[in-house]
Amino acid sequence: MVNSNLLSRLCLGLALFVGGPGLVAAEEPAALATCAACHGKNGVGIDPSYANLGGQNAPYLALQLRAFRSGARNNPIMNPIAAQLSDDDITELAQWFSEQPLVTSANGDPSLVEEGRNRAGYCHACHGMQGHPVATEWPVLAGQSAPYIANQLMGFKRGARYHPLMANVVKNLEAPAMDALGAYYAQVVRGD
Repeated sequence: MVNSNLLSRLCLGLALFVGGPGLVAAEEPAALATCAACHGKNGVGIDPSYANLGGQNAPYLALQLRAFRSGARNNPIMNPIAAQLSDDDITELAQWFSEQPLVTSANGDPSLVEEGRNRAGYCHACHGMQGHPVATEWPVLAGQSAPYIANQLMGFKRGARYHPLMANVVKNLEAPAMDALGAYYAQVVRGD
């Protein structure tokens, strides 16, 4: 069992250590230091398994933070952190990260990009031709890290995450196809 107070203090301390004493400025959300430890101050995940939040849709981010807070979306790190966020914190954080630049991860296997591009046909209806969705309640896939995308797709396939459309899309996808989709979306940016 994760002690949420200890975890929050650890994340805050790490954020201040990594970001220096000037990490939290007046215009930044008060809760930003908690997120910055893993997702970076500007929304670039410090590890490929963490989501890149910069340039993400604010309504999507707010929806996911509320899901983590309620436990509807299960993650042993995010649940105790989100449980401490107020509605105002969530709104401010979602807005902050949505206003940060989208950064391309480009960390997938280059030999899988073309296969991923071909497989992305199923994704275009919701996530757009270039990984930018038609609805702001859906995630921007462009620029996410390849491992993060593959892990999330596997989460949908195994039932750890649920969305009725995604459940249908991933039911026949195998791990190599998920890796290819990750490689493709990791290198896509606006206008590609």
